[in-house]
Amino acid sequence: MGITVLKNNVPWGPFTRAQIQEGLARGDFTLQYLAHSPGLKEWLPLGEVLDHVDRSVTLPPVPTAPKDSPAVPEAGRGVVLKAEIPASVQPPALPRVVKSEKPGQPPLPLPEDPRMPLRPASFILRAIALGIDCMILFVPVALLFALKAMTMEVQGAWEHIDHESRMEEWALLERNFNQLLLLIAVGLGWLYAAGLECSRWQATVGKQWMGIKVTDAQGERLGFLQASGRHLAKYLSALPCFLGFVAALFSSRGMALHDRLVDTRVVRD
Repeated sequence: MGITVLKNNVPWGPFTRAQIQEGLARGDFTLQYLAHSPGLKEWLPLGEVLDHVDRSVTLPPVPTAPKDSPAVPEAGRGVVLKAEIPASVQPPALPRVVKSEKPGQPPLPLPEDPRMPLRPASFILRAIALGIDCMILFVPVALLFALKAMTMEVQGAWEHIDHESRMEEWALLERNFNQLLLLIAVGLGWLYAAGLECSRWQATVGKQWMGIKVTDAQGERLGFLQASGRHLAKYLSALPCFLGFVAALFSSRGMALHDRLVDTRVVRD
C-alpha cells in the first residue's frame, strides 16, 4: 500500500512502508508530516497513516480442501505414487501489485492548510536550554580561570613574589580570559549553535535535553547559512537587556526577535 507524503506543499511518493522508515531515519520527514494512503478520505499526520497501513495489510487466507476432494493414495513399499491435487485445493498465488496509471485518475485531494501544525516551545523551555548551552560553552573556561588564578597565588606566596608583579600577572590573566570569552562567544558559539541546529538533530545540546528544536516556517531543517544568520541575529536580540529574547513571551508563536528576522521557529519535538 503506497503512502504519499506532503512536503513543502508538494505530494511526494508513493512510498512503501520500508521507504518511509528509511526516510524517517534520515530525517527527510517526521511523523508530523501530512500523508495519504488509499482508503483515507483526508490527509492525516504520517504517524496515523502508518497505523492505518499496518492495520490494513493482511495476508489472504489459504482455502481449505473441499470435503468431496479425492483422497491421495498411500504410497506402497518402495513405490512413490504422485497424487494430482485438484485446482480447487491449490493455494492461490500471491496478488501482484500493479501501479495504476490511468490518465483519467483524479489526483489526491490537497488539504486546505497543507502546513504541518507546529507546536511552539514555551519561553521557560527555551530559557533553560539557553542556560544549559551557556554552561557547556563557558563553565570549562571559568574552571580554567579559577585553576590558573589559584596556581598563580600559590606560586606567588611560595616564591615570595612582590605585590606589583602579582598584579601584573593578574592583569595579563584577565586580559587573556576576556579574549577567550570573546572567541568562544563569537567563534565557537557560532559553530556550536549553527552546526547543531542545521544537523539532523536540529537542536543544540540544551534544546535536545528540553525536547525542542529549530525549524524554518514550514517545519523543515535549516540550512547552515540560515542557522548562521539566526545566531548572528541573537546579538541584536540581546540589545538592550535581552529584550529580543523576552519578545517570545508576547508572541502567539513563541518567536523571539532573531526568529522573526530569519523566519525560523523553535518548536516542541
